[in-house]
Amino acid sequence: MIRTGADVPEGFVERTDVCVIGSGAGGGVAAAVLAGAGREVWILEEGPHVPRERMTQREEEMYPLLYRDGGEQRTDDGGISVLQGRALGGSTVVNMADVTGIREEVWAHWRQRFGLTRYDLDALAEAEAICRGVIGANPIAPSRLNRNNARLIEGGARLGLATSTMEHNRTGCVGSGYCLVGCAYDAKRSVALTWIPRALATGHATIQTEARVERLEHERGRVIAANGQIVRVRDSAALAPFRIEADTFVIAAGSVHSPLLLAASGLGGRAVGRHLSLQPQAPVAAVFPDEIEMFRGIPQAALVDCERASAEDGLAGFRLEAVSATPGMAAVTTALDTEQLHRFMASYRRVAACLCLVPDRPTGEVRRAWSGRPRIHYRLDASTEATLLEAIETAARCWLAAGAQLVALPIPGIPPVRSVDELGQLAGARLRPAEAPLISAHPQGTCRMGPDPATSVVGLDHRIHGTDNAYVFDASVFPTTAASHTQLPVMALSWLGARALIS
Repeated sequence: MIRTGADVPEGFVERTDVCVIGSGAGGGVAAAVLAGAGREVWILEEGPHVPRERMTQREEEMYPLLYRDGGEQRTDDGGISVLQGRALGGSTVVNMADVTGIREEVWAHWRQRFGLTRYDLDALAEAEAICRGVIGANPIAPSRLNRNNARLIEGGARLGLATSTMEHNRTGCVGSGYCLVGCAYDAKRSVALTWIPRALATGHATIQTEARVERLEHERGRVIAANGQIVRVRDSAALAPFRIEADTFVIAAGSVHSPLLLAASGLGGRAVGRHLSLQPQAPVAAVFPDEIEMFRGIPQAALVDCERASAEDGLAGFRLEAVSATPGMAAVTTALDTEQLHRFMASYRRVAACLCLVPDRPTGEVRRAWSGRPRIHYRLDASTEATLLEAIETAARCWLAAGAQLVALPIPGIPPVRSVDELGQLAGARLRPAEAPLISAHPQGTCRMGPDPATSVVGLDHRIHGTDNAYVFDASVFPTTAASHTQLPVMALSWLGARALIS
């Protein structure tokens, strides 16, 4: 059963075996596994349930409906837009459906550097395989590449760089190109269409949407209840109180709001909110002489791979991924002045774009502001900034090699370049806060997993240090960047953790 706020105008009090807070890649998987084992599970989701008939493909309607803060959540200096879904299914409803596993070297890095020895590589491989099967992961055929993706591969190949198509969790994709505002065709196999129905099919799961958990009540190391408010979707205004008591609590609110909830509840110790990774991304767009129509077809299907990984350092380097942008998104993710932007948008059908993804170091933090809202504190360190600039230059070279007439760099003050020689303007360039249009779609860390309560929030079994019955199952437990895309890593670790919990 899926209930909305309208179903409980006076609020409610309930008792259950397991209370899961969050319904995305972490919470949805945990709920399905636990309900499948016969546990009575309540899933609390702050956002709405948005089936495909409500997905209008209009930016001005879907961003406020599906995204945290309408897509305007940012770091405290305004420098990075932190995109997170807020709907049944979490960010899997609005992501690009990319499926990327945890590399063997990253797993070894976590085991050696952070003591995450509970599961070996075979266990991870099994979990990823099961999750891939549930969400219908499959390789994108080269024949499905639109011109945007094909040009990126063409440019990368001409420069001698490694290129490939991606794996995704779409079936029956019609190529509408509106993935960022939800799939109106149910082709993207989000958690709302896969793990959530599995949980409901057991007869042991109840979902309450539009329910914001504000505090976990606890005593003597045991969480007793989740207290919160039914909220109005359009402005998050509190409408009615609720309380759920349970034997076990699973927190899966994501890397921004899981630590916020723990901090508000006085749980998790000094490490709560620390070690935030944002994996910052920089857009690089190009104008071609012919029509590209990046908005048609699968938006993100090809990449130029300059990543590297080792057991000593984890994931490093960068990758370039083709990406489409709706008109509004295209306009706000450039560093062009007014006149340049006008000309750029007039060429919209001839625009190609990619994102530069850089695995960063976990140097940020999430703190609770006086208002109760999250304060996301993050600054680019010198190493991450240097790698981003290298990635930006490489992306520009790829577009020029593929025949672009000009390339718009995400750095204010540097005009669009028309030749490789003009890339010399990047010498000494800086990515200054609130100037370069950086985004993050994969925040990680903040409830780090580890054996030492002094430096981590949860143990190797996902249980919050100092508690008997509260667990965190989302990307906040990752010690460092897990992968370029996090839905599969979150699902895999949540599957492993939930299976261990029932056994």
